[in-house]
Amino acid sequence: MSGIISLINLNNQPVNQSLLRGMTDYMAFRGPDARQTWHKDNIGLGHTLLRTTSEQEHERQPFTLDERVWIVADVRLDGRKELVVALQARGRVIDEKSPDVELLLHAYHVWDTDCVNHLQGDFVFIIWDERQQRLFCGRDQFGILPFYYAQVNNNLICSNTLNCIRLHPQISTDLNQQAVGDFLTRGMNMEWDTTIFNDIKRLPPAHTLTWQAGQSNPQELTIQKYWQLPRIQPLIFYKKPQEYVEHFSELFEQAVSDRLRTNRIATHVSGGMDSTSIAAMANQVLLERGKPCDFQAFTVRDRLMMPEEDSFASMVAHYIGIPLNVVNAEGKVCNAPTAKLQSPLPEPGGIPGRSGGSDLTQRCADYARVVLTGFGGDPGLRFGEFDFLVWWKHGLRREIFQVLGHHLRTHRSGKLYLRQGRAYWRKITKQKVEFPTWFNTDFVKQLDLQQRDEQINAECIDYIARYGMANTPFWSNIFEKADPGSTGIPIKSYYPFFDLRLVNFMVSIPPIPWLVNKNILRYSMKGKLPEAVRTRPKIVFKAPEEYIQGMRESVGLWAGDLLRNTPGLSDYVNIDELLECLESEEIDTQKLMGLEKTLTVAYWLQSLQEDTRFDGVDFGDRVLCGVG
Repeated sequence: MSGIISLINLNNQPVNQSLLRGMTDYMAFRGPDARQTWHKDNIGLGHTLLRTTSEQEHERQPFTLDERVWIVADVRLDGRKELVVALQARGRVIDEKSPDVELLLHAYHVWDTDCVNHLQGDFVFIIWDERQQRLFCGRDQFGILPFYYAQVNNNLICSNTLNCIRLHPQISTDLNQQAVGDFLTRGMNMEWDTTIFNDIKRLPPAHTLTWQAGQSNPQELTIQKYWQLPRIQPLIFYKKPQEYVEHFSELFEQAVSDRLRTNRIATHVSGGMDSTSIAAMANQVLLERGKPCDFQAFTVRDRLMMPEEDSFASMVAHYIGIPLNVVNAEGKVCNAPTAKLQSPLPEPGGIPGRSGGSDLTQRCADYARVVLTGFGGDPGLRFGEFDFLVWWKHGLRREIFQVLGHHLRTHRSGKLYLRQGRAYWRKITKQKVEFPTWFNTDFVKQLDLQQRDEQINAECIDYIARYGMANTPFWSNIFEKADPGSTGIPIKSYYPFFDLRLVNFMVSIPPIPWLVNKNILRYSMKGKLPEAVRTRPKIVFKAPEEYIQGMRESVGLWAGDLLRNTPGLSDYVNIDELLECLESEEIDTQKLMGLEKTLTVAYWLQSLQEDTRFDGVDFGDRVLCGVG
């Protein structure tokens, strides 16, 4: 994914060109194909390019159409043809093969700040409009691409790379204690608009950021939401069941096809329905196009944790006729981690060396610039235990009876798929929060973590049900962890199940029977996947006793030095209590899960202390180090 940055001095002082170049150069790891900056007076833009579509062959950013409005963006648009037609109808002269950044800038010229309501796909952008002395930034609807900003001492810094913003000399290393608490208790920041650093903010998904020169308060930023996923669209009631399958198949093919705009593509394949369906559909689209394309599948083998997954992945690859690359992660979760993180992660993101995910990402990146993933199939395609309860809670009671009545009429069946959700609802909303015994009690009291966790639990029903998780930072956190800014690996992940056109359809159809057991996907993939996969029930994996025992035996051996010698960790953790827990033989699964979160924060704090960034080096001669 390409890197973008803007620097603007709010007091109208000239932009520091050496700083702009240095921060842009830092992002070369995520955009190795081209690197360029532009500046004028108090504003500067930087961009590093990762080419992931055929239209980007001659792309150069920062980009302008008229030398007055400039843009840097990381963008992949859906529905390009429809957008081009709409722009041409407004008098814009556009080549259909123009890169996405050019279409985006045309959209801004036509619709001004309302352009975001005409965009679909994965995008973050920064536009400097000299005519109006306005900085305008936007992030896609689901937060698939990250966007951060900081406003300190008359400096406004924006980028899609958090560690890049940290390179600015005005940015402190002061931590956001609430975010640290979230990482310790939840494994992720549960706020939309913050990061783990006090000075650096996160632009939430489906939001824009605007700064206007000449306003009464030169420090004022305007953050606005431009889109919200509805809990339910007006329901679609077709007369024939097959019409639902046909409409879904059309949109699913469109979602996958729009992400196949290069001649070398990787795809994740497991043994479930989501990734295998994407792989099968992608291969069908590529074969129908009849153009040369190298398309290969990648899977993780861990037969202790997932005994049959790689066998089903191999079955699918053979059935659709594509090569399968296997990444061996057998027993890796029990391995002793590397001594330290090779480069400072932007935020806590896991214990180094304990997962096959980074190996899979690197293998895909060695082969291609883009990878298709199956993330999003569960919230979009599976009707869960809580869905009707959530509908009832939000006043959608009429719709419940409409859905049930429609199912009786069209399927002649009394099977209504009513789930036993009430007991689970009570259990989750009323469960008592228990923190690990090794948490620093002063820290827990200072942030009132007990009340915060109870509040999050009380709200969790809304985001357990289907796309409800899009109303919390859950999915955007997942996306950001796969971004090159976190992995350090230049590859772009595509998520067809988060295609806006497909999502709008999925929240409009009667969930019964189409979203029970992912029926609509299973019907649409008939003949395109092996029956053993198409009819295979969803598998929920649990760590086997061998893994749990291995972790019990190894965790105390490698964690002691980390805990004793990580500055700042004692602010959050009672080290003696934790070491005593590690040395005991009574580490159950629940404690292990809490321990993983604590050690993740410990490793991150350790890397933070060793990250010197630009300390003591002149901006004109700096040697950049870190993730690149």
